[in-house]
Amino acid sequence: MNRERSQEVSRIFKSAIQLDGEAREAYLATECAHDDSIREDVSRLISSHDKASAENDIDAPPDTNFNSSDSDTRRLADEQWLGPYQIIKHLGTGGMGEVYLATDSRLDRVVALKILSGELAEDKRRMQRFQREARIVSSLNHPNILTLYEFGQIESLHFLASEYVDGETLREYLNKKRLKLSEILDITLQICAALETAHESKIVHRDIKPENVMIRRRDHIVKVLDFGLAKGTNPASVTHATGSEVVTQFKTEAGNILGTVNYMSPEQAQGLLVDERTDLWSTGVIIYEMVTGRAPFKGRTSSHTIVQILEKEPLPLTLAAGVAPGELERIVNKALAKQPDERYQTAKDLIIDLRHLRKQLDRETELKGSGGALVNEEATKTRSTIVAVASTNETSVSRQKRRIVKGGILLVILAFLSVGLWQLNQRRQSPATPETLTSLPVAELGLTYSITVQKYRDNKPFEPAFQLAKEMLFESDYQIRLNVTSQQQGFLYILNEGPHDEGQPADYVVLFPSVTSNGGSALVSESEPIHIPEKSWIKFDKEKGTERIWLVLAPAAVPELEPIRSYASRKTQGLITDAGLRDNIQHFFRNHTEVKQSVEQNAERKETKVSSRSSTLVHFIDLEHQ
Repeated sequence: MNRERSQEVSRIFKSAIQLDGEAREAYLATECAHDDSIREDVSRLISSHDKASAENDIDAPPDTNFNSSDSDTRRLADEQWLGPYQIIKHLGTGGMGEVYLATDSRLDRVVALKILSGELAEDKRRMQRFQREARIVSSLNHPNILTLYEFGQIESLHFLASEYVDGETLREYLNKKRLKLSEILDITLQICAALETAHESKIVHRDIKPENVMIRRRDHIVKVLDFGLAKGTNPASVTHATGSEVVTQFKTEAGNILGTVNYMSPEQAQGLLVDERTDLWSTGVIIYEMVTGRAPFKGRTSSHTIVQILEKEPLPLTLAAGVAPGELERIVNKALAKQPDERYQTAKDLIIDLRHLRKQLDRETELKGSGGALVNEEATKTRSTIVAVASTNETSVSRQKRRIVKGGILLVILAFLSVGLWQLNQRRQSPATPETLTSLPVAELGLTYSITVQKYRDNKPFEPAFQLAKEMLFESDYQIRLNVTSQQQGFLYILNEGPHDEGQPADYVVLFPSVTSNGGSALVSESEPIHIPEKSWIKFDKEKGTERIWLVLAPAAVPELEPIRSYASRKTQGLITDAGLRDNIQHFFRNHTEVKQSVEQNAERKETKVSSRSSTLVHFIDLEHQ
């Protein structure tokens, strides 16, 4: 849609929503008589506007100030039992009904128990859709997604049991203080990690905003709420609204607050089909708001906000925030591209750029702290050297020309001698080999891996273990097991590189071969599953950082890595203490990381396949933990 056409559609839309019934139809018939396609675009905007006025977040944080005689009659008492759940206390009233803190006596865990409203429970169509979406969402297992435990009915009450998060919403968190850039990146990366998992399961949130993001109080882990459910029910009569200027609110005739539009993508605002990219737009809005303290699109009314989303560009981040890295502005601008095809296409793409930015900022911080004087000193030395070389060059040009001529003559003589010797040698040899030789193709090396994750609480397993195809952001009390299968017989080496500062030597721990796995041998058979460790779990370092797991597969023993086998013992716990060997390992990895590889993730089987047409396959997995 070109700019003139967009402005025409917006003008008609703004005027049309002020009219009702026959007056609106007559106005549209007159204004759009010359172009049916403009009428279609305006009608879509009006439909989106009306739909937003009739839809609301179904599960906003409970409003503890809500007061209704109807809900009071359904309220459960403290210590009352509802099936296996014992009520601890009433938390408030959310969009779906009453919310309680309760104990699940079967697993001795605390849950958030939501008793669905009678209006929702009596509508069979809405309940069927809600149940279907609840089943999909309950299949998501990720530390940054609120876990849905159970959806069921006891007597006449329909309930939903989910993980209880002792914390506050991102909206409440933002209202208290201005965030540092490092914290903004940390929160955004966790939101994106949740979105990546949901999108892999073909679930689009469609309602990403600060009210649907919780920050756990004890460790600042982010939890994204309401995956797949935000559009699952009709609007409730109450939401939890704040006085923040960023909220552009729709209202019914009776004056009830019924939702926000500030985080809608352009396609969502127009009532068009949406996909995963609409969530990435909403994430871009959240980043902008965290950095600047204001929404990028905020109009006097909901219709003005929609027009801004469709037509206007937000104030540049560097102007709105005062100071912001240029790379961050580029990331936000890409996330807020009007056309979905110009936006980030996957959450993974956004994660990669955010991680690169974080590393860049970390390096700049280190340089400012310790490297400024050294850089200036080296620059001065370099300038002095350049001047000295320049003056010397002017006096030695003729000498260099004579040397070049002599060297050229000598090279010609040597070339003739070499050709003659080669021809003589060829005559002496018998023709035992073919006239032409073809190089044999390098066989493809391949392996498959997955990560099994076990949550621990008080040094005891907590909740069932789950499997991942790739990296994620791990909590400090998570423990993991690596599952590897080679596609052919070969020698397998697996090492753990611990967190370390850039430029500093790394510590390496041998994970495979191991005395407790595969009989201590590095030679593995084709399609033989290897579990590391075989019976226990890998614990993360107590310090926050990124562990790197190196996987090496070769058809023959790798000379550079064979010495590590002497450290694969209970006595050393796999830790390589020889500084020379550590340097050799680091040099080996550095030389092999540029080799082209094929990496395919299978979301259904929850595993990753890595293959390479090289003599040695070297692949690493980054495991970031809190």
